[in-house]
Amino acid sequence: MALMLTESQTKPASTFIESALDAAFPFDGARYEGGNVHDPSILLFGDTYVMVNTSGNELAPISTSKDLITWKSHGPVLPDQPEWLKKAVPDHRSVWAPAPVKVGKSLRIYYCASEKFGSNTSYIAYAECEKFDPGAPAQGWVDKGLLIKSKAGESNFNAIDPDVLIAPDGRHWMVYGSYWSGMYQVELDPATGALKDPAAPPLHVASNTADRGNPLEAPTLLYRKGFYYLIVTYGLAAQGIRSTYRMVCGRSKSPTGPFLGFDGKPMTEGGNTVLLRSSAPMFGPGGGNFFTNEKGDFLMAYHYYDGRKFWTRDLWGAPTLQIRNLVWGADGWPLPGLPVGIDLKAASNSAVGDWNLQVDFGHVQEVKLAKNGTMTMRDQSGTWRQDGDELVLTWPNRNPNEPAFIDTLRVDSTFQYAVGRNQAGVVIRAVKQNVQTAR
Repeated sequence: MALMLTESQTKPASTFIESALDAAFPFDGARYEGGNVHDPSILLFGDTYVMVNTSGNELAPISTSKDLITWKSHGPVLPDQPEWLKKAVPDHRSVWAPAPVKVGKSLRIYYCASEKFGSNTSYIAYAECEKFDPGAPAQGWVDKGLLIKSKAGESNFNAIDPDVLIAPDGRHWMVYGSYWSGMYQVELDPATGALKDPAAPPLHVASNTADRGNPLEAPTLLYRKGFYYLIVTYGLAAQGIRSTYRMVCGRSKSPTGPFLGFDGKPMTEGGNTVLLRSSAPMFGPGGGNFFTNEKGDFLMAYHYYDGRKFWTRDLWGAPTLQIRNLVWGADGWPLPGLPVGIDLKAASNSAVGDWNLQVDFGHVQEVKLAKNGTMTMRDQSGTWRQDGDELVLTWPNRNPNEPAFIDTLRVDSTFQYAVGRNQAGVVIRAVKQNVQTAR
């Protein structure tokens, strides 16, 4: 049934675009010839980036790119339904949320299927290409069969949205789950890709909320400098500009958690730290993965709903692929950098000037940083200092008995983009006014 939208919701979201920080960049996302994208997952195989995603009518479509901008589609990894899926869900036209894992010369893809939307009778399976050739990525695949299943009325979890991390010690950890009781984790056998111990109960790593309109799903894991990060997506997807998807994370010194939010609260108790949320024309970002490029830098792949583009039925907001650089704060928390494909001109080596500042992906405000270290924003004033690529903004509290607000940001090499957090963990982003791109 089509969603019922108000008149303002059935038109392009141009009224939002003009005041949004993300609209400062003339960039429409990566060029993907396969059409709309949901749940993109990417890795680097040799000198080629490989992506799989949910399409709605193919069994794990696979694409390749040399630059993360232009993507070539090669068709599905599984041209026909595997026998187990024919028996379990005969009319399933697609598989969901495929996730690639590189193991030597092999590539494995974990994927899932569900009996129907809203049901937790679901299945996670995987396929493998033992000698993967990025030049012929849709060839040589063998389905390895069912791995995990859940059943409505019996299971307290939902067996969808798998993602696998290979830890520094070589162990393979898979996280999965959606709605119901939350996210779970199991260990895999690196040699076979199957469950290491089929009898071992899965570990509960993040809890669902009690609010049906604010569930969590699409978990993914990454490791960096002694920390394991669990990133999940809260909210609702597939509703165009009405989608409420947002990406949050927790971290732990152990691959099995507990994963704690910025305030130290475990994700099993609802703790989390916001990484990315809607900022028009980008609505409902989420459902992706994290990977490294040839330099070892981290990037994030996800879909969002582009408020400038019509999608389907009466929905504005076409599902669009975006790949964004990660910036790491001095405190070790990930931050949203610029999307791949945006190249800025070097402006100066100083943050002095007029900026557009955005707190928690909300309303954009103008801030002036003066040479004497003072700054103003409407009727507010404060001080700022720069130490290399670190920019610290200090805003006195209107209540003299309360501490000042401190924003600690990382400035990019062009001194036109900065991102960081305040002492409460809220994301702060800033872009120089009249930002200059290299194209």
